Amino acid sequence: MIKLLIADDEALVCIGLQSMLKWEQYNIEIVGIAHNGAQEEEMIDTLRPDIVISDIKMPIKTGLQVADSVRKKYGRVPLFIILTSYEEFEYARSAIEVQAADYLVKLELTPETLAASIQRAITLLGEYQTIESYPKLVHRGNLQAERDKFFVRLFNNLFENKNQYLLQQEDLDLDLSESAYVVCTCRILGPDTVPPRGDKLVALCSSTVQMAKDTLTSIRPCHVTSLDLRNFAVTLPVCGTDPQLWMPDTQKLLADMASVLHNYFNVTIIGAIGFAVEDPYLLRESYLAARKALPAAVKAHSFVFFSEGKPPEQDFPLFDFSESRSEIRRAFEEMDTQALYAIISRMIEIFDGRSDLLVPATDAACNILYMATSLLADGEEIVEHIFEHDPEGYRAIYQMHTIEEIAGWLVCFRDGVSEMLSTRRQSYKEQIVKNVQEYIKRNLGSKLSLNQVADVFNFSPNYLSHLFSKTAKVNYVEYITETKISAAKEMMLRGEGRIYEISQKLGYESAFYFSKVFKKVTGMSPREYIQQAEAGAASERGVQENGRG
Repeated sequence: MIKLLIADDEALVCIGLQSMLKWEQYNIEIVGIAHNGAQEEEMIDTLRPDIVISDIKMPIKTGLQVADSVRKKYGRVPLFIILTSYEEFEYARSAIEVQAADYLVKLELTPETLAASIQRAITLLGEYQTIESYPKLVHRGNLQAERDKFFVRLFNNLFENKNQYLLQQEDLDLDLSESAYVVCTCRILGPDTVPPRGDKLVALCSSTVQMAKDTLTSIRPCHVTSLDLRNFAVTLPVCGTDPQLWMPDTQKLLADMASVLHNYFNVTIIGAIGFAVEDPYLLRESYLAARKALPAAVKAHSFVFFSEGKPPEQDFPLFDFSESRSEIRRAFEEMDTQALYAIISRMIEIFDGRSDLLVPATDAACNILYMATSLLADGEEIVEHIFEHDPEGYRAIYQMHTIEEIAGWLVCFRDGVSEMLSTRRQSYKEQIVKNVQEYIKRNLGSKLSLNQVADVFNFSPNYLSHLFSKTAKVNYVEYITETKISAAKEMMLRGEGRIYEISQKLGYESAFYFSKVFKKVTGMSPREYIQQAEAGAASERGVQENGRG
């Protein structure tokens, strides 16, 4: 049964909702009624409903405050259906960041509108449960978040090699098989009615990016990736590398998207489009071209295309992270807080007092932020914790306009991440090894070479091997062998095929080699193990029959 919680401070509304539909027809059970926000959140924690129908205005906590808090704790589920009055509707619409399944106006509430809303929620619930059942790697909260990280890595050249990129692409089920792709970097401008910082701005920008994604994907398969509060990237498939073939359609597609967002949120979307690349692994080149052309787009207040022969219209170069990238990667991988502290301190010294380096300093800070959220298993949670006392959180970096502010942000990040990683180093490493072990168990039919698994988890093979041996107290290869043989024993006892079939299911090249490994580990051949198990089972049956006799 699907569990439903109703929350409203008006008793008549609660009674009306309870009696408005025959809930059992929807396979729904009402598990609780809450009359204020605090009670609602407490009941969600204890009852764990799948759907919550919640009023916006309630004593102690509003419905939106509860939805935001619950979303941070539990992710997509429970789904919220928000009840509003006419005067609250615009406020509700501006708070889409709580990812409500629907909004219902109380005075227009009928059995039909409620049934339609519930049906939408049930459909969404099924989709989310499908996504959440997808094999998790490193704290995978949802597939879309991991796909966003994938494109951030791709744009910022954070993959160690192409094989690592291909493995993660396959693992995330990303289809990048079109003939060519182009990246467009978009910026959200306005409106003047929204403060330059605060929750309303966060709500506006996150809602704008989500609607951009919905609008574009309804027309053409593409990937929309949030870069920061005001900027997002669109990776579009195009028909080839010749710009004459794809520029007109791309221009219209982006202009139509901007028109929809302007009509709905009163924002202006401008952007720059890079050049097309045939190999998606080279999307970074298209992304950098778009970044170089973005100042021209800001100046023109529209969408512009990168022109290779035209010098970029910007005063300062983009920050070249290539020299520091490998150092920072190693520091994050190995939890080397001293090295990380030294690298960031060196960057702060370079930018200190150099107001002319504001643009590269901002790029540097954003690159480090991307690397932290991309390379650390729970990087986003770590960064949020570091800046939890700042009203803007880590997003404050996008509101800074002086080199002193950027340096201060880097100092806060440096000190915070060094402290957190040093205090949780061992538990963090244990979690990584646990995630690798779970991945191995889910993929026993593969060869699971050290290089391949290291690429999936974004680590170097040497580091993963050292970490595994030290933390799991067993050699990586030995662990895979023992795990496969244990699985083979269970398959044999359950009668899941002949010996050669079991060897194939476990990724062995031949039944002969499998039998050789099996005997080395257990001291007997697979056939001897099966015979021994059958003899034991027959003996047990005999004992039971004698007992009954």
